[in-house]
Amino acid sequence: MLGLFSFYDIIIYNKEKGKMKTIYEENYNDFPLDEFPYDKGHTALGEYHYLEIPGYKGNFYDPIALHQWRSKDGSWLITSDGKNRYIEQNRADEATGAFTNLYSMLVLKRTLYSPYEIETTIRPFMIDKPVGISFAYKTSRKYYAFFMKEDAITLTYRSEETFLDLAVAKFDFEIGKTYKVKIEVGTHTKVFLDNKLVLEAKIENIEGKVGFVAKSVVRYGTLKIIMTDENYDSQIEKENKENARLEEKRSKYSPLKCIKKINLKNFGTGRQLRVAKYNNKCYFLMAQHQKRIMRDSFAHMSCLTCFDIEGNILWQKGEPNNDFNHTMISCDLPFQVSDINNDGKLEVIYAVDFKVYICDLLSGDVLKEMPTPIIYKDPLVKNEPLYQLNVDAIRVADFEGLGYQGDFIIKDRYQNVWAYNKDMELMWRYNHKNTGHFPYIYDINNDGFDEMLVGYDLVSHDGKIIWSLPMNSDHTDEIIYTNLEPNGDKKFVLASGNEGMNIINSDGSIYKHNEIGHAQRISVADYDKDRYGNEIIATAFWGSPGIVCSYNYKGELLAEKEFITNGILVSPVSYDGKNILSLTNASLNEGGLMDINFDIVVPFPDDGHPNITCEVVDIDDDGIDEILVWNAYEMWIYKASNYELTTKKYMRYPENAYSNYRGEFIVEVENENRS
Repeated sequence: MLGLFSFYDIIIYNKEKGKMKTIYEENYNDFPLDEFPYDKGHTALGEYHYLEIPGYKGNFYDPIALHQWRSKDGSWLITSDGKNRYIEQNRADEATGAFTNLYSMLVLKRTLYSPYEIETTIRPFMIDKPVGISFAYKTSRKYYAFFMKEDAITLTYRSEETFLDLAVAKFDFEIGKTYKVKIEVGTHTKVFLDNKLVLEAKIENIEGKVGFVAKSVVRYGTLKIIMTDENYDSQIEKENKENARLEEKRSKYSPLKCIKKINLKNFGTGRQLRVAKYNNKCYFLMAQHQKRIMRDSFAHMSCLTCFDIEGNILWQKGEPNNDFNHTMISCDLPFQVSDINNDGKLEVIYAVDFKVYICDLLSGDVLKEMPTPIIYKDPLVKNEPLYQLNVDAIRVADFEGLGYQGDFIIKDRYQNVWAYNKDMELMWRYNHKNTGHFPYIYDINNDGFDEMLVGYDLVSHDGKIIWSLPMNSDHTDEIIYTNLEPNGDKKFVLASGNEGMNIINSDGSIYKHNEIGHAQRISVADYDKDRYGNEIIATAFWGSPGIVCSYNYKGELLAEKEFITNGILVSPVSYDGKNILSLTNASLNEGGLMDINFDIVVPFPDDGHPNITCEVVDIDDDGIDEILVWNAYEMWIYKASNYELTTKKYMRYPENAYSNYRGEFIVEVENENRS
């Protein structure tokens, strides 16, 4: 038996299996004696920013993030007893509510295709919750695991919120004992504890990664991955085939080319950008901020800058400061560009210092202004520390049947929406369920008046609730309203946090519900030309920030993948006149444009470009999208190096409603059908 040989031998010989080789060994000596790197603020910046966590990570990544851990330390700790290094789960169980099934995890990056063995040691410091080793790992919500519990050991398969025990045995836990664990991973998987076979079960698909998984504090020793020579040769062959497959795909797409660089001087920011196209010219607005009272909840704009594509400043309000605290924030700032007075020119509507202003886009001259509502002692406003509304978001609308969007809404963080007419007079107010971040406004029933989907409620042009979804937890982050199949009835697609990704009929009935974890971002486009209808791509964030799933027009799962990076946008890109791809982010690791199978077919070049955040805009209206990437100092603009101009016309999200919380879509106009 293999278990009779020295646990720490690099090469082991077994007459039944032939030569064995250790293809990976981690003793943690390269790590500092410190926490494994993590976002120390447990922020939401990674929802739509590429947030590079500093520090040495070796070959591991931590796929978990949770807002409930704010003011807490990291999940993993590298430590030593003076002779050997170890890694410990450092969090115990600090996940509640919808995240009850959230486990701390630390995963090796390499995907394994051939049978292998895992060897390590486990010393539980608490055994009331499971601790163990994951394998055949696909995502943090789909994997196999060996678990040690208070009185049992199990081989378990997790799929989303379901845990299925494939094998169970009694376990007599000994306080202070370090257990030697060996897992032979194959179609028939075996677990050995202290050289004794204790569990075995059939495994459907062994392809995946290896990692630590724990809900209790536990210490892991040196980790080894071992293969037979034959299986290792097969592993290398499959890796080479996978690399060749990807390279062949990439060869069919023209690379990205940087066509413009803009110096943002001292007014640059994070993903707080608006793009305005006027008189065949492109203008940009960027907003900086200061945080008030509590993190991102009551931030106010400290500087608003309008500049052209050459970087020339047209006007600026406030004082610029492009340090981290003024540029990086996980919310919207309240400003939009729209022809709100229907004079053929563009205006900017924005809120700052408890006032809403409408100003001319090119000059910045104020045309109208009004104070924000007094909310002091307002019975519909809870836990607001200011006497007057600090506006969370703005969006224009046509609630009056004007024929143009001359009305607008403003909202607080999650409770109320106020609707104003073209004369800045209050028309009505919404207060029912959680508003989410950014309501969707559209003439749903084609009666000449806009309706508003806010959170889980559809609201009429006069503020009455038309229907309400049977959902009450968390909130809706993103909304799309479009047709998913040619000439089909339009449907709402919602990314609703812990309520999942949902497709909703226009009458409010639920067409399809999908678990994905905490649904964060969505997009709709004809990503697969060989498949009927449009496809949906959705991401998760809290609890499982790297998970991306694709669905067909019926909402049926097509594929899923866990990216190592955060800030996955999934914005559709009309790339080269032939293909619609999806933008992840601008990082060199997993950034670029991906296809429906989540292959990065167009990576960003290694040219020193900024990578904090990005946006997709057809700047010159030629049907081929540009990709803007920027940080607080500079913006680079990319485009396909070769493309064919297309006669196709696309319906997209309106340019007068930018938000970090809007679902993006590209749908051919000829297939666009009003319901």
